[in-house]
Amino acid sequence: MKEYNRWLVVIGGVICQFVIGAAYAWSVFQKPIQDMFGWSAPEVSLAFTINLALLPVFMIIAGFILPKIGPTKTAIIGAVILATGLFIASKATSLWMLYLGYGIFGGAGIGTVYGVPISTCVKWFPDKRGMISGLAVMGFGLGSVVYAPIATALINLVGPLNTFFFQSIYAIIGVGIGAQLMRSAPEDYWPPNCPDNENASSTNVNTYNYTPKEMLRTPQYWLILILYSFTNIAGLMMIGHAAPIGQQVANLTIVQAGSIVSILAILNTIGRLFWGTMSDRLGRMKVVLILATTLAVTMLFINQLNNFWLYALGISLIAFCFGGSMGTFPSIAADFFGPKYVGINYGLIFLAYSLGAIIGPRLAAVVVENSGGDYSLAFIITAILCATGAVMSLFVKAPKPGPNL
Repeated sequence: MKEYNRWLVVIGGVICQFVIGAAYAWSVFQKPIQDMFGWSAPEVSLAFTINLALLPVFMIIAGFILPKIGPTKTAIIGAVILATGLFIASKATSLWMLYLGYGIFGGAGIGTVYGVPISTCVKWFPDKRGMISGLAVMGFGLGSVVYAPIATALINLVGPLNTFFFQSIYAIIGVGIGAQLMRSAPEDYWPPNCPDNENASSTNVNTYNYTPKEMLRTPQYWLILILYSFTNIAGLMMIGHAAPIGQQVANLTIVQAGSIVSILAILNTIGRLFWGTMSDRLGRMKVVLILATTLAVTMLFINQLNNFWLYALGISLIAFCFGGSMGTFPSIAADFFGPKYVGINYGLIFLAYSLGAIIGPRLAAVVVENSGGDYSLAFIITAILCATGAVMSLFVKAPKPGPNL
């Protein structure tokens, strides 16, 4: 039997990620929904917070389902959940309907789909895990970048709720197409005519497949969770506050601040593929060291970036490194704990994203509230966390083969 073309799996995975990434163009919906119903910004934004918090939870749940029914069916189930949520949101007349639709169902659907391409593709590409992980999650970032102006145009034309309805159709059709291309890799797959030592990071690859329970009992899991959380805190704090920070630090106009947000989204997307690929060549933890160090230095000196171009450079570095961590850590999960249970194991590691989403923006908000509008203390705290992560990356090694528990 002819072997299935593994690049078709990647294409299918990128399509799925691209489609669900559209749901993260939330910022263009926030103000129109506020204006439509007269709800406050915190009330409306809670829908997005719920969505973010549930994503890793349903990644873990999907990780259990994936080996039983395969990537195609798992992704389609996620698409149906997401489309249902967007449909409920399109009929919202109250906050609880928005929370139920966009928040709970939306987060559940995105989380179910999100881990499928990552888990499936890394098993087809044991020789290029970093590049393939970066490519898969790049699709997610690209989806929000491309969809944001489309959603803006639709909102102006038909309103935010009707735009949710059209997005629900897009979700079910788009993921349905991508899911058809995905297949599970054969057990212990290795591509033909590919030497075992091609992967530069192979010296730190585990040959034992840790179950989730076994992984949770290793110190490496907790170190990786903390390290990943630190890089996420820096990135998500700036994503949440890039515009107001720019207006304070660099005296940006509203238009300039808006362009900074676009720069951030683009560099975040590019960083996922670039650093994922570099991790294949340099080694995973060397890349994490570079990312954490760059974030620490940039956060420490961000108050000195007092004009548009310097601030744009700083934001670009932060977004580039934040995207890099998103593209590198899926491969770390597969390298450290084996590829067999990577769907569940990476979901457990991805809880760091929820921690970053809660701590990063909240840290900035609390500091501003208690310092008369000055972000400086938040920058210093975040720089210290990233510097700590850089030091940690020097000592984190894959556990020895076998549970050793």
